Amino acid sequence: MFNFGFYGMVFTAGLEFQHQRGYSALGTGLALFPAVAMTRFASVLSGRLSRRTGDRPLVISGMLLAALGLAGWAAAGADPAYALLGAPMMAAGFGTSFALTGSTATVMGAAPPAYSGAASALFNTTRQVGSATGVALGGSLLASAANYGTGIRTSMGIGASPVWVRRSSRGGAYPGQQSETRTDE
Repeated sequence: MFNFGFYGMVFTAGLEFQHQRGYSALGTGLALFPAVAMTRFASVLSGRLSRRTGDRPLVISGMLLAALGLAGWAAAGADPAYALLGAPMMAAGFGTSFALTGSTATVMGAAPPAYSGAASALFNTTRQVGSATGVALGGSLLASAANYGTGIRTSMGIGASPVWVRRSSRGGAYPGQQSETRTDE
């Protein structure tokens, strides 16, 4: 779910910067750098923090921060100054990566060793499907909206929504939350 929002943001933001603001390809890459740079920082930090806190707090806080970043972009208005988009992009990048580390550890830790390859494949497949869906939906919204500003704000708002859907669909449970004791035989 976090890939849905993040990659939808990267795709639609890239189009926004090039087609609406006239940035070059290099300028667009530099404009997206705050979001991407935060993914590296968050990965290192979450790996270190997971030893102390466990994975659940990382997943919850990461998903919430990513959603707030995307919602921040949606709330910034039809044609916000780039300076207003820096913090939302950084929050989305940091939160996505922060949640990903904990989610990966949770999935791999829950899989019996004999099924670790299948668990890894399924987890990465669902991430890729989320990414592709976020990109496709973002592009569709930009193409079909009454104007570009409405399309990008709608795309960012929808990108933030899976966090809330995820929260309610499991009755408040997140990966890493133990609901029953499992024994491997």
